[in-house]
Amino acid sequence: MATLGLIEEFLLLTLEDEGGEFDNVPDIHLNCGLAGAALMDLALRGRIDSDLDAIWAVDTAPTGDGNLDKVLAHIAAEPARLDARTWIGRLSKDAAAIREAALRDLCAGGVLRQEDHRFLWVLKARRYPVVEGQERPEAKRRILALLFNDELPDPADVALIALADACFVFERILTPTALASVRARISQLGHMDLIGGEIARTAQKMNVELKAAERRTVIAGLAGNVMEWYDFGVYGFFALAIGSQFFPSHDPATSLLASFSVFAVGFLARPMGGLLFGHLGDRLGRRFAVIASVVMMVVPTCLMGLLPTYEQIGVAAPIILILLRLAQGLSVGGEYTTSMVLLVEEAQPKRRGRVGSFAPFGAFGGLLLGSAVGAALISILPPDHAAAWGWRAAFLFGLIIGLVVLYVRRRLPPEETILATEEARKSPIAEAFRTQWATILKVLGLNLANAVGFYLCFVFITTWLSGLGQPVPQTTALLLNSLGLLILMLATPVSGILSDRIGRKPMILLGTGGMAIFAWPLFWLMSHGTIPAIIAGQAGFALLMSCFTGASPAFMVEAFPKYVRCSGLSIGYNLALTIFGGTVPMVAVFLIARSGDALSPALYLSAAAAISFFMAVIIRGSQETAK
Repeated sequence: MATLGLIEEFLLLTLEDEGGEFDNVPDIHLNCGLAGAALMDLALRGRIDSDLDAIWAVDTAPTGDGNLDKVLAHIAAEPARLDARTWIGRLSKDAAAIREAALRDLCAGGVLRQEDHRFLWVLKARRYPVVEGQERPEAKRRILALLFNDELPDPADVALIALADACFVFERILTPTALASVRARISQLGHMDLIGGEIARTAQKMNVELKAAERRTVIAGLAGNVMEWYDFGVYGFFALAIGSQFFPSHDPATSLLASFSVFAVGFLARPMGGLLFGHLGDRLGRRFAVIASVVMMVVPTCLMGLLPTYEQIGVAAPIILILLRLAQGLSVGGEYTTSMVLLVEEAQPKRRGRVGSFAPFGAFGGLLLGSAVGAALISILPPDHAAAWGWRAAFLFGLIIGLVVLYVRRRLPPEETILATEEARKSPIAEAFRTQWATILKVLGLNLANAVGFYLCFVFITTWLSGLGQPVPQTTALLLNSLGLLILMLATPVSGILSDRIGRKPMILLGTGGMAIFAWPLFWLMSHGTIPAIIAGQAGFALLMSCFTGASPAFMVEAFPKYVRCSGLSIGYNLALTIFGGTVPMVAVFLIARSGDALSPALYLSAAAAISFFMAVIIRGSQETAK
């Protein structure tokens, strides 16, 4: 094969050591690196020149490299002399095509072979084929060796080192101690080529800017989760009042069951929401999709606060309520799994558990806010006022939260910046079902403990406590539930950090196994109705649940190949939450009414957790612990 170009060698720097996926560098950095590699390679070949203020073509003869020839023709056709920043920005938009062409060349040249969507080394020990009787060391070994000796590298390796530094590759393949020891050497080598160094420094500045833009995107995603789940928390906490006003009946249990049935309706739309907003994000851009998801949540939330009751407009009231819940379900289905994938994918491999845990952290924050608002209203208002219109005030307060989220999301980077610097993450549903159906079913089973455990222990629990033989006042139940949610929210990032150190699977097995064993004892403890017993029970559930919620985002994302992560995870997760999460309050009321035993829902949770434990054992993630 011909000598590898800078684009191909830069790509190989980002490949996992044993082959697989190009996960070592986030797409936003990789795209700038590929654009910079094309420019630097053309400069090394004498096809372009630069005065550090602009780049222009000096020799338009073909290089024999398809990628480089396209870039060279693009530069030669530009009448004006543009700077490196402009060219990197332009070429970043074509980075996906550049990457695919380079991978085809690597496969055709006998360096890599493609297996589904993974790329494996053809020769063992990450070796290149012999060219003209000479063996060239593989890029990663060659570059790392140069950092730890005083040899003078050739110009191509100087460019490769500058590119790797610009795209934060060394932060991902070296320990902090090792990186600190060679930082001066990296800087020295990066300044050996004036033109290439300027291109690399420009790429690095753009990457830093894009990283800041990405941080704003993460903040916007967390804020969206707070908004999305605030409404679900408010509805669960005021289910009794809503049921009596929209589903009046002589039997209070019937009204409550109908109210929780509408609660479940919102979950029916979640799988469709994941597909809908994935489509909008691909066709119209992420900025449009995330703003649309907030609007689809905040408008129904506001309308629910103003909706006339059954007594005022008859059967139209529950029908409109159901439609509003469907709209909210679509919104939540599109929001949560997408934010989970983005957080995990854009995190460093050694921090995926920690960063991924912020998806549930934001959701718990929204539910906690809903619980706190409900508790505050009930404590301030007389009981009859709280039941009559206090829940409306809670929903209308969601309008304020929604406006804040809209403000945050409207400050996202311009749409062209996001679309130009991220690989398109489409939702190939047919491909996901064809190649990943077994993993989808496993993820569905894995989330039974999450679905049943969370909605039983942190949503339905307030209603359950109020229905004990010695009923707990609703104000007290809401306050205690808020405390339990707070413990869960704070423990979730800790679990995520631990999953980076000891592995995702051990944390998930600890959480699901613990719920299977201790569900009945903890419910029995809370059934005593005393405040210390309830706090101890909910704290126990919170700590066990956090083992799952902190480690599972990274675990589930890593279970799917990159090309079907959004679609596969959305299907499996949302189906679990739809079938088993949204129906929890309804099933719990049914079990208690049928058996006459207030502890019967605990057995349902134990069975769900046992299934999840088994699924965690058999799921194989691509990276259960970061190394």
